[in-house]
Amino acid sequence: MTNRVARLLANLDYQKISTWFLAILGFSISFSPSIVSISLGFMVLLFLLEGKYKQRFSYISDNPLAYMAFLMVFLHVIGFLWTNDTALAMQTLSRVWKFLLIPFFMMYIRRDNIAFLMSAFLLGMVVSELVSYSIWIGLIEPFGKATKLIPSPFMSYPYYTAFAALCAGLLINYLLFDRPKNRFKVILTIFFLTTILINLSFTGGRGGQVGFFALLFVFALIYYKGRWVKGILSFILVGFTLFTLAYQFMPIFKHRVDAGVKEVVNFKQGVQKGSLDIRLALNINYFNAFLDAPLIGHGTGGYIDAYKEANNQSAYKTHLTQPHNMYLLILTQFGLLGGILFLVIFIYMLWYGWRNQDELHAFRLAFVLFWLTIMLVNWYLYSHHTLYLFLYLSSVLFAIPPKKILSLKTGFFWFIPSKEIFCYNHPFKIPKEKPLWLSEKSNNLQRSATKQEHIFATFLVVICQMAYQSQVWRRFKQV
Repeated sequence: MTNRVARLLANLDYQKISTWFLAILGFSISFSPSIVSISLGFMVLLFLLEGKYKQRFSYISDNPLAYMAFLMVFLHVIGFLWTNDTALAMQTLSRVWKFLLIPFFMMYIRRDNIAFLMSAFLLGMVVSELVSYSIWIGLIEPFGKATKLIPSPFMSYPYYTAFAALCAGLLINYLLFDRPKNRFKVILTIFFLTTILINLSFTGGRGGQVGFFALLFVFALIYYKGRWVKGILSFILVGFTLFTLAYQFMPIFKHRVDAGVKEVVNFKQGVQKGSLDIRLALNINYFNAFLDAPLIGHGTGGYIDAYKEANNQSAYKTHLTQPHNMYLLILTQFGLLGGILFLVIFIYMLWYGWRNQDELHAFRLAFVLFWLTIMLVNWYLYSHHTLYLFLYLSSVLFAIPPKKILSLKTGFFWFIPSKEIFCYNHPFKIPKEKPLWLSEKSNNLQRSATKQEHIFATFLVVICQMAYQSQVWRRFKQV
């Protein structure tokens, strides 16, 4: 019996099974935390049973984002040293440790399963959207966090609109930059996009709605490439049209916009009661709390006490202490040092998105700008649903292969997540034929290398070849 189990475990396709569990996780993040936890548990179990830890870690060894995720968690650990509220620090760490899931997910992501993983997320959004519409039109009674006015049953509406906005962004990217030849798929995508935009407008979360316009702005600029004026004018035209339609035909959207404008115009000293009034006051007071310890902050769990002190001394008081701004939260916890590390994560994502000119190029850049925008109004990366959304999509979008290919055509290293990287005999061999990602279908990746780049690249390859043939390299491989 033991031998049968051992043979069964030895013959399992751990990569394929883990990919399926990752897809199930992506499918369920919009409506079922329980399924997310179960899928993650099975992935961890498969990781332990497989036992190929060194090989798995090699898949992320060249990924800067994996190291940044580790540093983010480490920062929250060492922040215990100068915090005055250990209990809150533990509660905060229980959220932030999930950043380690970025390198964990990346171990199983390959170029040929990215579309599958993205489709799993979109299919899950279909389920969430159908339930939301069913409550909205009265087919089923509100449950969970839903009301008749705002039908978002599986999570609070500020978080659901982030899901809906990114879903709409993926569909727009699919239509503009990766449109299929199949007319039925195009029609189906347009229909899904229309329904999710309507869903976005009547679920009430203004953060996700503003984030969608940030996505739209990036798509317009990239679609028209260097024609900036045309891109900006197109964004204004499409954005104004969508805003006007939602404002005229969606009462909840109109109410939320009018209420927000009124609160901002009438913002004044005293105890704040409106949604935007409270956010403005929270930002003012958290900024003052940051100024009290600008270099290293108040520690992992010290932000609430620091805020209460600033709130007591402020002319703009709130009864809420929960931060609604990720930037000010990180600055209050860890000062400028933590704030710089936090921003470096997104700067790297922008750099990676700009360098990789595949069919998800536009969505990668829009994805980063989306989070940079909505984190101004809420602590989305400390909230369960949106944190998993960020972790899952970041892992899929920014996973890179363990090997680097040096191309004299480009004169620099490209991190391309594709199977072609494994077809060479060793990591420093220059391919004689152009890989698929430099084929005629990807002419926008190609450019003529300068004379200096040719000289540098040739010198680098010669050094690498010598190292590869040396005894030192052979001994290193044996180790």
